[in-house]
Amino acid sequence: MSIAPIRKAVLLCAGEGSRLRPLTFSRPKHLLPVAGKPLLGWALESLAAVGVEQVAVVVGHRPEAIHRYVGDGSAWELSVCYRTQDKPLGLGHAVKAAADFIDGEEFLLYLGDNLLECGLADLVSAFREEPAAATLYVKEVEDPRAYGVAVTEGDRVVALEEKPAEPRSNLAVVGAYAFSPAILDAIAHTPPSARGEYEITDAIQALVNRGDLVRACVVQGFWEDAGRPAELLKANRLYLDRLEGQVLGTCDEQTTLEGVVRVGRGTRLTNCHLHGPCLIAENCVLVDSEIGPYASIDSGCEITDSRVENCIIQQDSRLSHMRGGLSDSVLGQQVEVSGPSEGSFAPMRLLLGDMSAMRAV
Repeated sequence: MSIAPIRKAVLLCAGEGSRLRPLTFSRPKHLLPVAGKPLLGWALESLAAVGVEQVAVVVGHRPEAIHRYVGDGSAWELSVCYRTQDKPLGLGHAVKAAADFIDGEEFLLYLGDNLLECGLADLVSAFREEPAAATLYVKEVEDPRAYGVAVTEGDRVVALEEKPAEPRSNLAVVGAYAFSPAILDAIAHTPPSARGEYEITDAIQALVNRGDLVRACVVQGFWEDAGRPAELLKANRLYLDRLEGQVLGTCDEQTTLEGVVRVGRGTRLTNCHLHGPCLIAENCVLVDSEIGPYASIDSGCEITDSRVENCIIQQDSRLSHMRGGLSDSVLGQQVEVSGPSEGSFAPMRLLLGDMSAMRAV
């Protein structure tokens, strides 16, 4: 028997992404790409895949960019509206901003910078198995001190701790939840935390304290919170490992392809070696270069006489004479990086925002 979907979802995209600066000076972190697709695109696909019909996107930092990308949601067969969180006062505050959209119904809450290999189906199934005020995705982690932590008896949550110094559990709370409308009452009666924010963990703890059922569902597959450059690159590797190869561009006779490689339409490769997994998008020009593994190169890029490995290079960027290698790097849109026309230099690691320019001498 099929499981009834949860019709509504609140998708949180209000954060400034300060840990991803300078990439986020010019756009929200939720529009940064992983394996050629913005984080927000992966999130919307996950919601659509479990039968969500209506989504309230909660925006804050540079909302116009998110409006342009998502629009009315029809590209994902979703109906999307927007709510604004004027100040970064916590997840509970963001949910409260969408209270009129929730309108007394059950809903999914999803943090827009979280990536889940197996999506949200298990969360919805667990929420449907037994009526609960809330069902939380959780994941075992080595060091839970940096997370909200769930203490459980079986699959029942008996306590929640926010970034505890001495955790009583290694189950981190993942950025995806299923809620009954009871959470709104809990948020309304929960005071701000010591850091001045309305914590969703405190509101869920209020549900536990009053005897409501709160359940935990263990995430299968990978979970990545892409909030820092290293985590963004890790997420890129995880998705590229699941890439299906396809070559729609043109390669000359001197170009070699090894492993799983995807090359977009209109891209031209001349005397290059591609070591998969790697992704080259549409309308790129690559000459005399070695690309991969784990390189994700967006549309319109030009790379000449360079080595690129474990990098995310965004739209319309140019690299030249990087013979020493560019690795473990994230470059924004319309970035220009060049090395000396002769000789070589040590491998470089770079984090450059949109429209930056750098020349190594």
